[in-house]
Amino acid sequence: MVGKTLKLLALTFPLAVILSAPALANTCNSVGGFNCINGTGNNIHIGGQLGTNSSVGTNLGLITGNSFNVSMVGGNGASNIVIVAIFNGSMGGSINGTNFTSMPSFPLGGALGAYSTTLTALGISQNQNLSYGFVNLGLGVGKGGSISVSIAGLPGGTALYGLAINPVQVCTGHGKSKVCNTQMLITDVTANSEAGMTKAVVPEPGTLSLLGTGLIGLAGLMRRRFTS
Repeated sequence: MVGKTLKLLALTFPLAVILSAPALANTCNSVGGFNCINGTGNNIHIGGQLGTNSSVGTNLGLITGNSFNVSMVGGNGASNIVIVAIFNGSMGGSINGTNFTSMPSFPLGGALGAYSTTLTALGISQNQNLSYGFVNLGLGVGKGGSISVSIAGLPGGTALYGLAINPVQVCTGHGKSKVCNTQMLITDVTANSEAGMTKAVVPEPGTLSLLGTGLIGLAGLMRRRFTS
């Protein structure tokens, strides 16, 4: 009986490892012409003003202002950064003045389930049709460094993830037929807990100006009423 049990364990343990492996690995698909290396890291973080206390943006991912930080942790930097976004409905808004380019699907596996959970936690109803987009910042971040990125017009419930792009030497063949070349590849992605999430609509700069002008006019009107 003991022998049969040990044989059963010997057969099922490798199967369990095989089945659990995809859940442990990062799923990364190509974005904007950049392919992913095998075993991408989670060294690129999005930082807002508050924590969502949910799956996406757990620590400091809730974006309540008109900017967020992109930082590199661990031993990696980024030669270039691409921001990918999940929109709760139609795509909109811009990053550093650049509009999003549409994508047919989201490139990071496992993000959509965490996104849905976080919308519920924030009291935001999920739209039936989600949209996906990316912006190539064209900016790098050194190891342990951080940059501030401005946003405008992003709808509430937009999730933001970062992709770190770096030069990687890729070789094919063996011996004398071995050929190596340098490719710009995605080496790091953002984990759900370190992603960003907008809770409210981020106003466009023009909307802020109009709002300020309206408040000044209202204040003037009230002053005239009181003086009369």
